[in-house]
Amino acid sequence: MPRLSLDTNLPASKIPLEFLSKGTDVLSDTLGKSHRFCISTVNPGLKMILGNSSEPCGLIQVTSIGSLGPEENKKHIVALTDYVHEATGIPKNKLYVQFQSNLPESTGFIGSTFHQLAIVEKGARLRKYFMP
Repeated sequence: MPRLSLDTNLPASKIPLEFLSKGTDVLSDTLGKSHRFCISTVNPGLKMILGNSSEPCGLIQVTSIGSLGPEENKKHIVALTDYVHEATGIPKNKLYVQFQSNLPESTGFIGSTFHQLAIVEKGARLRKYFMP
């Protein structure tokens, strides 16, 4: 379950309508994960300051099973920071990025864990769920 989440003090009216769908595209592309598993969220209008300033700022949080690490995150930070900056106008120096690597056995989907679905069942239920 790759997830892109933006916490920001920008009001909801300053977040473009397509922010979530395009954010899912950027997340899918940079992580190399299928769109059908990606989730994007935005939490606008937060009471939030960065460095004692209430100017527009944000925290980008990314979670994923795999595809994260010291070398991979260099690419992800560029892609995600560029996207959020271009979409919202938040200056890059007012955006932090936090990565959270999830374990397959601690992440669930369709009533099971990804460990069970992908490793034990070798993707059989996942294919059945997503194939017409």
